[in-house]
Amino acid sequence: MILRKVFTKAGLCLFASGALLGSAASSQPHAEESEDSETFPIRGVLPWHNFLSGPTAWNAEDYEEYLDWTSENGINLIVFHNYTGGGERYVNYVEPMIRIQYKNVLPYAEFDHSGTARWGYLPMKVEDFAFGTSDLFELREGESYFGSDAAILPKTNKERYDQAQELMREVLQMAHARGMQMAMGFEFGVAPPEYASIRTRQLFWTGSGSLVYNPFDPDAIGILYATIDDILESYPGIDQIWLWLNEHTMFGVDLATAMRNQQMAAWHEENAHHFAGDNISDAMRFLGVWAQAYVLKAWEYIREKSPETRVVISGWGSQAQLTPLLVGLHQALPNEITFSVLSPGQGELPHPEVFKKITKEREVWAIPWLEGDRSLWHPQPRVEKLADHIRSAYADDLDGVIGIHWRTEEILENFATLFHFSRNPNDTQSTTEFYQAYHSEKYGDIAAEILTPRIVEFDQQEALRDIPSHEYFAYRSDFGRLTERQVEKIGELMGLIDECLERESDETFRDNLQWLRDNYEFTLLLADVGTHITPAWQLRDDILTGAANTGDSEQFRQARAEFDKAPIQEMFEVFARRVRSRGELGVLSSLNQRIWGEYKMLDTFLQEGLE
Repeated sequence: MILRKVFTKAGLCLFASGALLGSAASSQPHAEESEDSETFPIRGVLPWHNFLSGPTAWNAEDYEEYLDWTSENGINLIVFHNYTGGGERYVNYVEPMIRIQYKNVLPYAEFDHSGTARWGYLPMKVEDFAFGTSDLFELREGESYFGSDAAILPKTNKERYDQAQELMREVLQMAHARGMQMAMGFEFGVAPPEYASIRTRQLFWTGSGSLVYNPFDPDAIGILYATIDDILESYPGIDQIWLWLNEHTMFGVDLATAMRNQQMAAWHEENAHHFAGDNISDAMRFLGVWAQAYVLKAWEYIREKSPETRVVISGWGSQAQLTPLLVGLHQALPNEITFSVLSPGQGELPHPEVFKKITKEREVWAIPWLEGDRSLWHPQPRVEKLADHIRSAYADDLDGVIGIHWRTEEILENFATLFHFSRNPNDTQSTTEFYQAYHSEKYGDIAAEILTPRIVEFDQQEALRDIPSHEYFAYRSDFGRLTERQVEKIGELMGLIDECLERESDETFRDNLQWLRDNYEFTLLLADVGTHITPAWQLRDDILTGAANTGDSEQFRQARAEFDKAPIQEMFEVFARRVRSRGELGVLSSLNQRIWGEYKMLDTFLQEGLE
């Protein structure tokens, strides 16, 4: 078991032989592509910081392993997004990869660890983890929490920035040593909460849960320039700076108030025509003009300070976010700026149709999701969808594909899809053929024959897609619930895996098969736990809201009887025995902080109610 690693050894070498990738596996992944080359010039990964199952908990050795693996499989760009505060649940969420220090204000920032209370985590020391699962975490003497060294070791706010940026500079050097480009990005037009108090003029307007900064306020631009300066100074030789439209930026902004700023009003009058159309509301039109102003100011500043650094804009792909602004921004922004956007619906849909037109005049990159973050405790096989989306991007003449993800080993089949089809987008092999090769390499020929039809069914019919386990919300007892049909399908798959285990003699294949079985057994147990603790959960909610009588002992007895049936220990033990990667440790930490934390509070609630 390799607990400090991003992947298992089996996962790392899975595609090295070229059995799945064919001749492409032996090609030079960093060679310049010719204009008529049947591949994407840009083949990237976007490991997303925020959850402990992803790079938030990685150290330098984890990045080194990840960069070795991805570069060997043809990836030539790694992109990082940095939260810097903003709307909704991001108001005070500031990550320390970028130090936005302006007028001597250094905002509070940190990487999450098991002691922080963001993204629905209940703070918990590792020693308090359930049923001995704490034994899987290798902590230094005196440490109490799970997280990256850059999160655990610093003693001050300044040290958190220093160590995070030192880590990411090392990542930049490692990426360049492997012939990979690296990008650092941030969300423009939002800022850490400390800056709300320094305004001398109309620094921002109030939106729905956010402060929308005015691109014509001197302090707002000072904050923007300070952000860019820090990236360029902290990461010498950085290849790209990404400007992200905030996920919740403009909802509910009072346009009349915004227009009181004469420069903003004049800019809007001059440029609103770029964002015309029946499907563009006044609020979306204003968002387009606002974004245009910010991006232009950033682009001009970067061009002056570091002309060799490429500028990319990106954002979320729904019809209420960046997508409807793409045509207008394309008309209004220099063609030197690359366009990109997260594929809509957490990757359920391909890149926006408008990219097919835009790519004729500027570089455009698609960002398919290797997994969606509303189901990060569950398997997410999506080979067919990913392959189709990558082929579609190539057919529309896009210049690159970049896969967003958090976890690693749990989604290896999706990584394999990105690796293969980003270099071989014209490959016509079927989903069944792809899985057959993948399963043969990871689980052996016996399993490939037995399991492939069922996993292909899961993949194509999306039978297990979107089982709720939102990493960005606190745990509720309805997380992980399954339909009777899903329970039946998972049970059948586990039976097939048992058959493979009986027939397979190779220890590596057997270990991988047991790991796969544990994934699906955990899925069943999680659903059962939620079912059995729901009466207690509902009773607590009813009492807190005044909907139930606090003195009804019968309700407490019934809830207690059901609560005691929850297979909570078995669930943790099954997940713990499959842990063999850094990312899975992060999920295990999340399970403890969320489910075990709530379970203990419910247990206390029931005890007190029965006294």
